[in-house]
Amino acid sequence: MLKDIWKVMMFRYLKKFFLCLLFTVISALVLIFTYHQICLTKEQKLLDNPSGRLVQVDGKKMNVYVTGQGDKTLVFLAGGGTTSPILDFKALYSRLEKDYRIVVVERLGYGFSDDIQGDSRDINTVLAQTRQALKKAEITGPYTLVAHSMAGLEVLHWAAKYPEEIQGIIGLDLALPSSYTNLRLYPLAYKGLQMAANLGLSRVFYDADKQVPALASGDLTAEEKQIYKALFYRRPLSNAVYEEVTQVKQNAELVSKEKFPELPILLFASNGQGTGYSQGEWQSFQKDFAAEHSQTELVLLDRPHYVHDYASDELAEKIKQFLK
Repeated sequence: MLKDIWKVMMFRYLKKFFLCLLFTVISALVLIFTYHQICLTKEQKLLDNPSGRLVQVDGKKMNVYVTGQGDKTLVFLAGGGTTSPILDFKALYSRLEKDYRIVVVERLGYGFSDDIQGDSRDINTVLAQTRQALKKAEITGPYTLVAHSMAGLEVLHWAAKYPEEIQGIIGLDLALPSSYTNLRLYPLAYKGLQMAANLGLSRVFYDADKQVPALASGDLTAEEKQIYKALFYRRPLSNAVYEEVTQVKQNAELVSKEKFPELPILLFASNGQGTGYSQGEWQSFQKDFAAEHSQTELVLLDRPHYVHDYASDELAEKIKQFLK
């Protein structure tokens, strides 16, 4: 009899405990979401005048930023998931803009460009949109393509399809087709992180100032840091990036089968930190590519994946030598 009473009491206690816990969690989420929405409203004024020029591409707005001057045009393309390509690349292009025309194209889902809703991010679509954005912004080639990480697939595809438009390629720790062969994808995990970010949890639990290389590099002004964080908290994980992730292996397979023309190439390879690979594994992809293409210069760096934020002075000098 006493055991039965004890069981009933324990069940009631546990029920009340879990109900209180559930109420606490829900209340906390509501408070965080409310705070997040208030902050987004306040931060909107930072985004009302975007850096660059918005052009219409496939019914959406894509942002193209132009600065600098010179006979050579350097087109910067960001790696997967970079919040603000314009500000992310500033540490590097600010050291080049006196000598070259700098162009940063923000893909759909990045920076000030519109996001997508279920549209394909196959490599042909992505490249067609980049070329159309340049055309709409009246930026003519030939170009030197400066690509970080996953954008390596786009520039290799570009060179294979339209070699007459490309003068050379500068790889900022490129993710080459071979690096995606054994890649494991977790789309449900991405969606879970996206939902958490939209609730505002990233604003509370993610220290962007310390975790984002562009913010820690010291090359952004106080206002630019505010703009970067406003962009980050508004759309930390876009639908376009999700679609890119789910289609990246197919894109890599397509690019791996294409015939790549002989072009002057400068490759910077990181130590693998931030890629999911060890230094030896990551740099082996770069070394194999360089061995197959005779006009490739490979520079090995003991720096993390966002090499342009960690070694901007060194990269700028090497790039100037390469472009001469």
